[in-house]
Amino acid sequence: MTSDHTIPVDGPLPWTRACFVCGEENPRGFQLKMRAEAGRVVADYVTRDSDRGYSEIVHGGLMMTLLDEVMAWAAIVRAGRVCVAAEVTTRLKQPIGIGRTLRIEGEITNARPRLLLAESRILGDDGELLLSGSGKYVPLEGAEADRFIEDFVSGGDAIDPATLLHGPNA
Repeated sequence: MTSDHTIPVDGPLPWTRACFVCGEENPRGFQLKMRAEAGRVVADYVTRDSDRGYSEIVHGGLMMTLLDEVMAWAAIVRAGRVCVAAEVTTRLKQPIGIGRTLRIEGEITNARPRLLLAESRILGDDGELLLSGSGKYVPLEGAEADRFIEDFVSGGDAIDPATLLHGPNA
């Protein structure tokens, strides 16, 4: 990753009210808090019994959702605009068990005004690569972006959404 594609801030990121992954008011979601750290978006997570797919294995779709989230936030922070996935690809390296402590990381590898390319990974607490992903993210514009911006919240020492969202419609 080149320095012109690094995330320009460090610290706890804001979240939303409704999002399945970071939404504070979504009782069925992860309610995950993320942070910008050394040019990446990072989150820590311990898999729950409710994340179960088969037997003692976490559902792969839920883990893909976590990869998408850190890549989307990396795109948002890098672009200074609300961004959404246009394409996401994942590769499971090995099954993830219930009760496992995970580190989820996402970063931008290429940024253009209308398209951001990202990579992500889920690591076990031993640093082992469990799942990797890549994605293409597009910034939203106009009323569509404004609707999303209204859902952002922050608190405590989280970076103010107004600091992150500095592009059109911010």
